[in-house]
Amino acid sequence: MPQLPPEAVLPQMILGGLMQKSIWVAAKLGIADLIAEKPHTAEQLAAATDTHAPSLYRVLRTLASTGVFAENSGGKFELTPIAELLRSDTPNSMRDYAIMMGEDWIWQAIRRVDV
Repeated sequence: MPQLPPEAVLPQMILGGLMQKSIWVAAKLGIADLIAEKPHTAEQLAAATDTHAPSLYRVLRTLASTGVFAENSGGKFELTPIAELLRSDTPNSMRDYAIMMGEDWIWQAIRRVDV
């Protein structure tokens, strides 16, 4: 397995919190379940989840940039093998774990570390 250079790894680590919270949003909203049957636009998903479409689009694009979801040429988001794990009805689902790890009480515990 090829190893990435340090200048590629560190930015991924720095953005880890952003990615984790983006996964949390998608898991909480059930995005993977909503697109399991067919791809949807961010506007369609925002309507289904009662969220702000431009903000949801940014979250979905962030996740698509790392392969969690995929955005097709029609601007619709679809599942990837990673996103399959965020479905609530799939074997080995990690949706509940992703939700738990993004909850405020986890982040509050981390913020309380004195540096």
